[in-house]
Amino acid sequence: MLRRIALAVAWLAAALALALGAAGIVAALDHDPDGPGRPELTWSADRAVAPGLDAASADLQALADAVGVLGENGRTALGALVGRDADALAGAIAAGTAQLDTIDVLAATLDADLARLPLDGPDRTIRYAAATITRRDELAAALAAVAPLRPAWQRLAAGVVPADELTEHLLAHDRIAGEAVKLGGAGKYREAVARIGKAAAQLAAAREIRDRLAATVDVATLDQWIERNAAYDDALRDLWDALRRSQGRVTDAVRDAAARERAAKDQLPPDARALVVILGDVARGGLNQAVIAVEEARGALLAAYARANPVAPPAGEPTPAPSATPEAPSPAPSAPQP
Repeated sequence: MLRRIALAVAWLAAALALALGAAGIVAALDHDPDGPGRPELTWSADRAVAPGLDAASADLQALADAVGVLGENGRTALGALVGRDADALAGAIAAGTAQLDTIDVLAATLDADLARLPLDGPDRTIRYAAATITRRDELAAALAAVAPLRPAWQRLAAGVVPADELTEHLLAHDRIAGEAVKLGGAGKYREAVARIGKAAAQLAAAREIRDRLAATVDVATLDQWIERNAAYDDALRDLWDALRRSQGRVTDAVRDAAARERAAKDQLPPDARALVVILGDVARGGLNQAVIAVEEARGALLAAYARANPVAPPAGEPTPAPSATPEAPSPAPSAPQP
């Protein structure tokens, strides 16, 4: 009887051991091959694509640097516009346009390097570790930052050239009108009228540029500047015409024309600060936005590079253990009572 009981217990123990072992095997087989606990399952495949990912990362760094150069071209263009340096302005625009071609070549190189990596298949989550897949996806997603660059630069160039032409016409008007005033003050009324007509032609050219910019730029300040200067030009022309007809004598027509000239002069801007405001309005219509777009693209590329190439902690550096909540100190033992 005891022998049968012992045999039954032995068989039960053996069955239990077999069951537990089988459960362990099943759990191991059911383990996520992509998890951190089983890197040996993807190690060979991850190692095989690592050089290609390193090359693509280098491509991305070069692309970010090239976009940085484009940003420098844009800032140079803005500075040249404000500083009235037409040669520097044209050079910056041309350099930026050429730099876009360099950026396109680098983006195509990155795209081609990524296309050679076998990381797009439906079984990639089984063959490769999550970190490898994430790295490739970050590199590929970075290419989207390049697409807006050419339209942004084209907007910059389209805004810079009219703004430069506009300022040239406005400054030319002031110069020619000043010459006309000197002629009128010298009693050369016929020549003064002819000269003020040339100044008015500069305002007409500025109006044409104003009409082109109106779709994208706030031209309210520009409109006021043009209209007030045009009104003063007309008042000067009327005054000199009246003086020419009266042969320099002060008549009622001359008095009326002089009153209109003084009223129009009072409406003129006191100095050239209005031109600075006008340039600011034009810049807000596309110049600054284009430079900002380039900087945002560069930032996106650098951020993608950082995510695709995280800095690992130094090998062998111990991971600090979480600090435990300190226990309250035990009270000191009481001194024995005498």
